[in-house]
Amino acid sequence: MFSNRVLGFENLVDRLERISNESQTGYPPYNIYKDGLKFQIEVALAGIEKKDIDIELCDGALTIKHDGPKDSSDNSETLHKGIAKRAFKLKFTLAEDLEVLGASLKNGLLTIDMERVVPDHKKPRVIEVK
Repeated sequence: MFSNRVLGFENLVDRLERISNESQTGYPPYNIYKDGLKFQIEVALAGIEKKDIDIELCDGALTIKHDGPKDSSDNSETLHKGIAKRAFKLKFTLAEDLEVLGASLKNGLLTIDMERVVPDHKKPRVIEVK
């Protein structure tokens, strides 16, 4: 199926298959930025507190999850609901050499910072012919 010049990508094939089997919605909206070796995911989470956000990195997958609003004992009537606070699960598949540096929530925007860390054994090197 694959060229005999492609070696050691069995894990990549498994990851691509996993990605294709996952369905994603457009909520919540997010942006992805790249600046050299640095990456940033920015997720719009208006009205959601940081204690209600779960972020997990497992087997190359970064998952951001919110279980939705808790039942409120507030008896007020909502006349218009334009800010969604519903449950969601966003999943991003990360390259093996991408390291998550941290996350912060400010002004309704969740920011996750990442950096590509190229290990020494993956850096280019010259092979001397003897």
